Amino acid sequence: MIGLSVTFGTLLGWHVYLIIHNMTTIEYHEGVRAAWLAKKSGQNYQHPFNLSVYQNITLVLGPNMLKWLCPTAVSHLKDGLAFPISHDSL
Repeated sequence: MIGLSVTFGTLLGWHVYLIIHNMTTIEYHEGVRAAWLAKKSGQNYQHPFNLSVYQNITLVLGPNMLKWLCPTAVSHLKDGLAFPISHDSL
């Protein structure tokens, strides 16, 4: 029971981190490499789709805070081809 709780707690924490930073797992791993390369060349890397914590959450879970615990509605999603980017990363 404790092992299962630790496992699910770890996965929950990981996915909360990804939602807060508006990333997928693949984007996270690509970002680690991009940050390493940027640091190596004396630059700074920022994930282009990381807006703000609230905006990231509403982009993923929707604007209605009451539905965040059970996100079933997808009416807030667009075509899935265009996403807002941070102007700081340009």
